[in-house]
Amino acid sequence: MSNVDDLKQAALQQFGRALNSYDVAAGREVVTEDFVWSYYEGPDSPDGRVLRGFEAACQIVAERVKRLEDPIEWKESDEYFCGDKVLCTSRAIGCFRDTGAFDVRVVDIFSFHNDRICSKDTYWKIITT
Repeated sequence: MSNVDDLKQAALQQFGRALNSYDVAAGREVVTEDFVWSYYEGPDSPDGRVLRGFEAACQIVAERVKRLEDPIEWKESDEYFCGDKVLCTSRAIGCFRDTGAFDVRVVDIFSFHNDRICSKDTYWKIITT
């Protein structure tokens, strides 16, 4: 892995820690001011739900956690570094109180501007319900 990829991986790790602990200040250190997350579901066709800014990203994760019966089980994770993009694949298994069980393949496409994350585009592919 190159030094550039190491910097991107470090940014992704800080992003994930900050997002899951709702630490807006730490997240803002690794995203651009115009950061956008195209969330996997929502009313903004065809993009799911478009979230602008790291604070909005933390809010949607907090909303999702409230819907869960237990924490999501993440497995089968890989990262692929492709120039100014990083493709992250994983599997998420869990159960929402309102819609039931899910088992999905996840693809996150992170785009970088210089050393900061400028966008995250998330896709969920249903394996079973």
